[in-house]
Amino acid sequence: MADFDANAPVIIGVGEASRKTVPGEWPCPVDLAGHAIKVALADTGQAHAVSAAINTIAAIRTFEDSGLSLGTGSPDNVPEAFGAAGGIRADRLIYADVGGQSPQAMVHELAGAIRRGETQVAIIVAAEATGTAKRARKAGIELDWRLPSQTAFDNRLSSSPILSRNEIRHGIISMPLAYSLLENARRLDLGMSREDYLVHMAELGAAMSAKSLTREHAQFAKHFTVRDLVRDHESDYRLTDIYRRWRVAQDAVDLGGAIILSSAGKAREMGVADDKMVWLAGASETKEPPYSERDDITHANALDFALHAALDQAGIAATDLGPVDIYSCFPVAVYGAVDTLGDPMRSLGNYTLTGGLNFFGGPGNGYATYSIAAMVDALRSDGSKPAMVTANGGVMSKQAVGIYTAYQPAQPWMGDVATGYHAKSVELDSAPQGKGKILTYARPVSKDQIGAATLVIAMENGARALAVLEDVPDIDLSGVIVNVTPQEKRHSATIYC
Repeated sequence: MADFDANAPVIIGVGEASRKTVPGEWPCPVDLAGHAIKVALADTGQAHAVSAAINTIAAIRTFEDSGLSLGTGSPDNVPEAFGAAGGIRADRLIYADVGGQSPQAMVHELAGAIRRGETQVAIIVAAEATGTAKRARKAGIELDWRLPSQTAFDNRLSSSPILSRNEIRHGIISMPLAYSLLENARRLDLGMSREDYLVHMAELGAAMSAKSLTREHAQFAKHFTVRDLVRDHESDYRLTDIYRRWRVAQDAVDLGGAIILSSAGKAREMGVADDKMVWLAGASETKEPPYSERDDITHANALDFALHAALDQAGIAATDLGPVDIYSCFPVAVYGAVDTLGDPMRSLGNYTLTGGLNFFGGPGNGYATYSIAAMVDALRSDGSKPAMVTANGGVMSKQAVGIYTAYQPAQPWMGDVATGYHAKSVELDSAPQGKGKILTYARPVSKDQIGAATLVIAMENGARALAVLEDVPDIDLSGVIVNVTPQEKRHSATIYC
C-alpha cells in the first residue's frame, strides 16, 4: 500500500435522527439536528476528542429559509443553533445555499479545505421538521422555532432563481410541473406512449420503494409493486399530466443528519480507527441555465458531464462502482444517470441506498446528507468497490457528484473539483407568432381536473418559445403542431387544424 496520506480528507462519522428517535410531539429542526450530531460524534468512536476539535459547522439551508415558509420561523443563526443543540461550537459557521446539491457540494468545499490544511475537522448538519410543521398547521397549533443570535456567520444565500420569470409567467410554478417538462421530453425522445412510460416510472418506483425498508429513518417506508404504482387509487393521486404522488419527492419529513470530516492524520491523532474512515476519491460540479433556455432539453448534459468527470478524476469506470445513490426527486433525475452510466448489470433498485426522496423522504435541500450516511454505512460493511453519490439542485440545474472509497485510494484526491462543463443555451422568442411544434409540455392536475398546458415549442422559423394551451382534453400533446399568438404577459397557443 502507498504511504499513508495524512492530509487526505475522510469522513469519520455520520448520524441520523427522526421522530423515531427524538422525543416529543413537536420536534423542531434544532432538536433533530442536535440528536444527529450526537449520533455522528458517537459514530466516530472518539466523541469527546472529535467534538473538541471541530472548528467548522456548515448547516444545510432549511425549507423555512428557502422561500418556502410554513410560518414557524427559524433561528437567526442556524449553524450556531444546530451546533449548540449537539454540544459543539466552532469559530467558522456556514449556512449553505438553496439546492439539493448543497450537502455534496459542501463535502467538496470542506474536504478541499482539509486537503489544503486550512481546517482539520468540520461537520455538515441538515434538519427539517416539515412534517411536524404541517401537522401543527392542520391542528391549528402555532409553532415558534425562532432563536435570537448576534453571532456573525457566512450566509451563502444566492439570488439565482430556480425558475425563470418566463417559465413562471407561463404556468411553471412548482417543481412537479417543471420536472414534467423534462419527463415528457425524455418520453418523447424514447418514443414511448404515456401508458408505457407510466409503467416505466412505476418499475423504478417499485424497485426504490423496496430499499426504503432497509433504512431506520425512512419516512415513508413501504414496498410498492409495479401494479400498485400503475393502477388508479386514492393514495396515488395525480399531480400533473405525468406524475402521481408516489413518483415525486415527499417533503413532510422530520429528519436530522450529520457528517463529520477530518484529515486522515488528524483522525488517527484523535484515536479514530482506520476502518471508520471513508475517503473522497473524485468530485465534480456543474450548472445549467433555466430549463426552457437549454439548447438540449431532452438529455441531462450537465449530469452526464458531472458523472463522467467525477469517475475520471477517481480513475474508475461506472461498472467498477459498488454502492450508488442517485438523487431521486423525480424519475427523470434517476433515469438520466441510468442512461449515462450504462451499466446493464445494475438493477434499478441498486441506484439508491435509501429508497429515494419519494420513499425515504425528500427533506428539502438536505437529502444528500442521508444518502451520504447510507453510503458510509455501505462502504464500512463492504468496501470492496467504490461508491457514488449524486446531488441535484433546481430543475436538474446544479449537480454535485462524489466518488468514495473505504480505503485510501490509489489515485489520491488532491482537493480540486471538476467544473469544466460549458452550458449551451438558446434565447426564447419574446413575441412568437405562427406555427410551431410542441417539444414538451406540462399540465397540472387538481382533484382530477386537468389544467392548461405549458408548452415548449420549436417555431417554424427555428426559434424556441413558451406558450400556454387552454381548454384542451387530457391527450398526449407531444409533437402536436400549434398556432402561437404573442401576448403581453404570456403567449397563447391553439392546436393547428
